[in-house]
Amino acid sequence: MIKGLDQIVLFCIDTEKSKEWYEKAGFTYSHGYEGMHWFHFGSGLIMLHPAESVNPADTEVHAAVEDVVQHFNFVKANGLTPIDHQSGGSPITEPLTRPWGDVEFELDDVDGHRWAFTQRK
Repeated sequence: MIKGLDQIVLFCIDTEKSKEWYEKAGFTYSHGYEGMHWFHFGSGLIMLHPAESVNPADTEVHAAVEDVVQHFNFVKANGLTPIDHQSGGSPITEPLTRPWGDVEFELDDVDGHRWAFTQRK
């Protein structure tokens, strides 16, 4: 029987650089071991795993946030650039309200993994 999310494994060229990005994006560090790093993600974890090459393809992970505007300002203050994937990855100046009602923005990590930070209305 499935209990829930354990961890999402993301393959990264440089896990130290990726670790820095995830900290800037607001994720809480859990632990590390031999170049691998884990971050808390709800009741599960995100694992950054070393790789010689990556292919994030069309994967997008949505993270629920309590206050999307506050988180938007937080990542900008940390030097990250929020984007809108529906406009080809163009930078945005504020979170967007989607037709289905969610308010969100997206970021691509250093390996091209896409994250959406979402507040449901």
